[in-house]
Amino acid sequence: GRPCFEDCYKAVMNQECDYACVPIENSLGGSIHDNYDLMLRYDLTIVGEHDFRVNHFLSAMPGVKKEDIKYAISHPQALAQCDNYLRANGITPIPTYDTAGSAKMISEDKLPKGLSRENTAAIASDLAAETYGLDVLAARIEDDKNNYTRFLLLARKGVGRYLTKDIPAKTSIVFTLPDSPGALYKALACFSLRDIDFSKIESRPTSANLLQYLRFRSELEGRKARETAKMPRF
Repeated sequence: GRPCFEDCYKAVMNQECDYACVPIENSLGGSIHDNYDLMLRYDLTIVGEHDFRVNHFLSAMPGVKKEDIKYAISHPQALAQCDNYLRANGITPIPTYDTAGSAKMISEDKLPKGLSRENTAAIASDLAAETYGLDVLAARIEDDKNNYTRFLLLARKGVGRYLTKDIPAKTSIVFTLPDSPGALYKALACFSLRDIDFSKIESRPTSANLLQYLRFRSELEGRKARETAKMPRF
């Protein structure tokens, strides 16, 4: 594992590993914007996806009781997914970089200032609790049992050449729009007229540097596609 999402992207780009598996959206917490933005900054390709059923467990050091817990540390998404439980039990959420990492922080007594192992629990998986020697105080504390996270598998090279008509596949596209009335409607109309459906649309702010990169990348990819395409150009 890596301490943050961006390190996962860097590891694949630097050929330290072949793939990165990152969360992109949760059925309760919504989109994970950090990874949307990082996919624009790093030249990696989506090669797979997986919907994972999420169960959250409240875990603390052995001997600590549930009524002793004043703080819960975890990734912001996990905290959001357990918001009702935390409110009902008077537990203050404290965001950290990772779910399993929060269990590790308690185990190694490396907690944020003002927190102690006697008053702090981690929201993580039962496997993380077992791995770092914590006791589970409460199981499956997520607010909604229909709690799923969609993960994307990212790689340096795509798998398009291996796909046949019998293999279900999705296409993800990135485009920018001019600042003019009806720009989004006009962009989407070309898909609607061809009966192409979108399963999700995400809007993200773009900096000047990122916009220039997207234009440059679009020109390169467009040129490459036109050189190899066996169909008319639209």
